[in-house]
Amino acid sequence: MAIITNFSSRPEEIAVRRAIVITSRVHPGESNASFIVEGILNYLVSDDDVARYLRNNFVFKIIPMLNPDGVIIGNYRTSLSGLDLNRQWIAPSMKQCPENTSTKMMMRKTLESRDILFYCDIHGHSRCKNLFMYGCSNQRADRLKERIFPILFDKNTDLFYFDNCNFAI
Repeated sequence: MAIITNFSSRPEEIAVRRAIVITSRVHPGESNASFIVEGILNYLVSDDDVARYLRNNFVFKIIPMLNPDGVIIGNYRTSLSGLDLNRQWIAPSMKQCPENTSTKMMMRKTLESRDILFYCDIHGHSRCKNLFMYGCSNQRADRLKERIFPILFDKNTDLFYFDNCNFAI
């Protein structure tokens, strides 16, 4: 996991920053997700004014490859234990899914000291093209909250297609 923020800030400034958590490559065959995360990492550590603003205001916790064992052995969707880790989030076993268990523990630990403003798990799709997002089916009163980032993304790049997004997963 890479942690990116402006570490030269005063400790009390860092303490109030909200977290942004990004994970990727839960499915080993989605190598295009690695290129997206590489771009995110390169941008966040760049000298760009917006990147500097982001480092001054947020703590980024980035796991660029959730399933390295599956990648190493050449699996397309599963881990070393033969499980699709993306289907093991509710009650992962430390023995069979240490990646999921550790990621959930990290997020719980993060919530002890700061809010998590945004979580994004980056995938590649085997059939769909271009950039789009999937989101959870949310029945709460603030159910449209998941759509704010995709709408902003759609407004800022011609490469992203909000109409291809799905929020009923």
